Amino acid sequence: MEVYAAKDLTFTYAGAQAPTLQNISFSVPENAFLLLYGTSGSGKTTLLRLLKSECTPKGKRQGEILYRGKPLSDLPYETSVREIAYTAQNPDTQQVSDYVQNELAFLPENLGLPSAEIQLKIAETVGFFGISDLYTRKIQTLSGGEKQLVNLAAACVGTPRVLLLDEPFAMLDAVGAERLLRAIVRLHQSLGVTVLVTEHNIQPLLPYLTGVLTLENGTLGDCLSVDAFLRAHPDAAPSVAVPQMLGILDENTSLPKTEAQARAQLQSTVPHISLPVKPHVAAPAKPILELKNAAFRYTRDGKNVLSDLSFSLSRGEIFAVIGANGAGKTTLLRVLTGEYKPYSGKRKASAELKIAAVPQNPQACFAFETVSEVLNAAYAPPTPKALFHLLNDAPSAAPAPLSAVADICETLGIAGTLPKNPFDLSAGQQQRVAFAAALLKNPDVLLLDEPTKGLDKQSKEALLPLLAAWKKAGKAVLLVTHDLDFAAACADRCALLFDGHFVFSGESRAFFTHGDLYTSAVARMFSYLPEKARPISLSEVQHANAK
Repeated sequence: MEVYAAKDLTFTYAGAQAPTLQNISFSVPENAFLLLYGTSGSGKTTLLRLLKSECTPKGKRQGEILYRGKPLSDLPYETSVREIAYTAQNPDTQQVSDYVQNELAFLPENLGLPSAEIQLKIAETVGFFGISDLYTRKIQTLSGGEKQLVNLAAACVGTPRVLLLDEPFAMLDAVGAERLLRAIVRLHQSLGVTVLVTEHNIQPLLPYLTGVLTLENGTLGDCLSVDAFLRAHPDAAPSVAVPQMLGILDENTSLPKTEAQARAQLQSTVPHISLPVKPHVAAPAKPILELKNAAFRYTRDGKNVLSDLSFSLSRGEIFAVIGANGAGKTTLLRVLTGEYKPYSGKRKASAELKIAAVPQNPQACFAFETVSEVLNAAYAPPTPKALFHLLNDAPSAAPAPLSAVADICETLGIAGTLPKNPFDLSAGQQQRVAFAAALLKNPDVLLLDEPTKGLDKQSKEALLPLLAAWKKAGKAVLLVTHDLDFAAACADRCALLFDGHFVFSGESRAFFTHGDLYTSAVARMFSYLPEKARPISLSEVQHANAK
């Protein structure tokens, strides 16, 4: 039986000139595990939200959506809440309680379940997702990745029959993502839960998918098998992209769907590889931003988040901070900006140093009603009087973008968003707008918190030359990220934050060839090679000489 069936579905947001989804038709069979794949802004989030009545955005919908053979709009509220679980890209938009334990109890309590049954469901869910250490925590104190885990657990307390997951791994470290994936796969395989997921990092999902729906510019293609999808999009996953670059895949070769399968294929066909010679890197310049034995905690009697941490950032370098969810990476950024003050140790920076930060939640950067206003204000900040009128006067036509704004929007692929309200954009588009706003401030130091969250492959690739140009201009960049492949492609130095301090800090090649878990997909696939001969990024593979 089909869980969902859509026919000639079109959706236009309120106030929009053109539809976001156009005449799409598809079906989702029982017990499917489908990937909804497409670039940022292609309509994936809109489609997921339309599949759950309570999450439907404001706008005009045409066409038909059936749930188990009946109109979705006729589904009783209680049935929809119980059977269809949805998690959003931004976990902060979904929480309704102050504490994790109350968040988990919210759904079954609103369904009117007996107290004993509620406690049983909560206990099973906490054990199933392995979040007992978070159960009594205040949600405000959780990291973005921990909030994502709690959101999914809260959605699953009602024992759903369908999971609609919007970028569930975007804010998770490698270990957390693996734990969450195991839970989703268990729900799918053991309980027969149907899964429809959007995700840009599709590599971990490939062995479990039953099909792929590709959405581009609001139109939907046919549902493809995983093999057919990878033949059409070989760059979508490193396990296929690397062998493809080296010319060892042909139409008769089995497509490797895991890193282990790719490693076995590479080891049998590429026993040696000659890496491109990197230009000599000059010694770091004098630090412009430093921490000396810094310690920070949120409450007087609380546990240290940062402990005796020393760190320096120099002009002309990109520094990546890696670490598990809750390790303190975002706290470190806030100490570096001066928003938080260490209770011991020192932060050293000149008074003239200009710092711009892109937060984990890009919506925090949006104070105006159009993208054009947000970016114009970042490049040429208005006077206090003009700012008052911008924020309080009735909106008129969107202002024309300044030339510098137009240029960077073209580079980042967001020129079409300029007249739009930034809150109406996809998560990936919002991320690029926030990044553009930070660059337009022309800071000496750029601090990026999960800069690739919600970005497709093309958008990530557009960031790399921008960061390289920023470094060449004598600027400094510090990014905290779970996207280890992106860090391997752009960072000069990397550090692992653990227990409040850096347990390993060094040049990127040393970092990514020493680690087992916190390393790039490319480095893992070439782990059979000696460390000095091991590629760590797709760019190195592309320019290497395979033997």
